[in-house]
Amino acid sequence: MVRLIEEHFIPVLVVNNRSGKDRKILKEFREPAWNYQVIRFLDGEKKDLIPRKDRIWTRSALAKRMISALKKANRPIPEGLQKIS
Repeated sequence: MVRLIEEHFIPVLVVNNRSGKDRKILKEFREPAWNYQVIRFLDGEKKDLIPRKDRIWTRSALAKRMISALKKANRPIPEGLQKIS
């Protein structure tokens, strides 16, 4: 899963209780500092490819979101990712 994420996406972690760049990103994307983890898939213009979603707890659920984002971006779906979902 990690390999698939790193090969097809640019992962970014924003910590919701830090100041500085983290707080600036939370504000830019209108994310509350108290929420659960949120997984977003953005295009090159920082627009959501698919709607934001929090509480993604399983590999299968994450894989399905990754597939949706890749389809929306007209990118090929890796075979390994299809097997996980």
